[in-house]
Amino acid sequence: MVKISAVCGMGLGSGLLVKMGIDKVLENNGFKSRDDFLVEVADISTARGMFADIYVTTTEFAERLGDINAEVITVKNLFDKKEIEEKLLDTFKKVFEKKKKK
Repeated sequence: MVKISAVCGMGLGSGLLVKMGIDKVLENNGFKSRDDFLVEVADISTARGMFADIYVTTTEFAERLGDINAEVITVKNLFDKKEIEEKLLDTFKKVFEKKKKK
């Protein structure tokens, strides 16, 4: 299972909307929530202490994540499902295949 963190400023409303967008994008591409992936919402402070395979956030928050051992996907508009799909899907597939081989 690929763990994804949707990172926003407060980890509340906007983070939940981003999570829902990521869920939709991955489900529309044939992946199953809870089997293939899990998306958690986090504020920037909490995100640094979490373990995730992929972080989805804005450029501003990505810089504040620091040096983490994970993929970081930056998007300009956290609510744009098309942008999320364009930037997330290839990375997700790469991480998914790597985890399947283990």
